[in-house]
Amino acid sequence: MLIRRLVNVLNERGYPAQISNTAGTYLCNHVMYSVFHKVSTENLSVQAGFVHLPASHELAVQRPTFPSWSYKDLRDAVMSMIEELE
Repeated sequence: MLIRRLVNVLNERGYPAQISNTAGTYLCNHVMYSVFHKVSTENLSVQAGFVHLPASHELAVQRPTFPSWSYKDLRDAVMSMIEELE
């Protein structure tokens, strides 16, 4: 299963990641379902998914309870997933 591969790649590289059944309660959820709706209604031959990333440290300064990663870790985690998809 693709999602498990992506989580495993992140975990192997030291990034805490897990599968979740929700994209959040508003904006992220809306984005995810809008993408799924477009793929479905336009019969697009693509796979779609949603990756919820932590905030950057810079953003979390304003909200100290937010989990956060450095920009480098955010970039490297995303690149790791892209490499796994290629």
